[in-house]
Amino acid sequence: MVLGLVMATGCAAPDTVAPQRRQGVLHAWATQTQSLERLHLDGQVQFEWRDDDGKHMEQGDLALWLDGDTRSSMRVTKFGDVFVWAGADPSRVWVFDFLSEPSVLRVAKDSTSLGVDALAARPAVLRMLLGLDAFPLNSTVVIDQSHTVVTAETLGGQLEARLTGEPLRPVQISMTFPDQPRVVAIHRWTTGEVRIEGARAQRRLARVVDVRDDTTTVKIRTSVAQALTSAEMSDRSNVFDVEKIKAHLKPEVVE
Repeated sequence: MVLGLVMATGCAAPDTVAPQRRQGVLHAWATQTQSLERLHLDGQVQFEWRDDDGKHMEQGDLALWLDGDTRSSMRVTKFGDVFVWAGADPSRVWVFDFLSEPSVLRVAKDSTSLGVDALAARPAVLRMLLGLDAFPLNSTVVIDQSHTVVTAETLGGQLEARLTGEPLRPVQISMTFPDQPRVVAIHRWTTGEVRIEGARAQRRLARVVDVRDDTTTVKIRTSVAQALTSAEMSDRSNVFDVEKIKAHLKPEVVE
């Protein structure tokens, strides 16, 4: 997902901050991400993609569960019927695709073969793009005009996060991986904000976040966000159980 920032020529080079300021930025961000390990979001999602047949768009109601950086489940429905359900656990990733004919369940050991639209297939990456996890302690921090820019190598790729305001808010977070398109999340605060219920730091999310690469855009519009306890997430364990979901949805093909 590629989105280049337009920078005027002749601008001053970014200023590297002092070590004490760098630690302050990383600590402030880590404080904001406390209690967000287990999260449930409700809202809407829109997929836009381009392939050999042209441009396409689908949208539906979204339910997203994130259980740390190893388990995820993203269900998309339209008029109550599932048309995409994607997720991951420590051993595999999976996508139920009811847009295809015939309907299909794809299961793989990693997300490479599932496509960028399987956003929940890499929960650690999705969490980083949404601004839900702390940055690595060895991150570099610079000031670039009105933005605090954090960069680091993490999750097998290169992270760049552009933050603004006080408390810090994400404006753009990107991840770049070897031999893969750059993935960029644009946090659109002008659309409003959503308070994460149960979060210790009164953390808020931009109501709309666009996640893009060079062929696909996933627009996530959050209506309700809730931080869950371990017991509350345990009560929702069925949303991570691909075998139970398969028995319920009965896809025509399993790959």
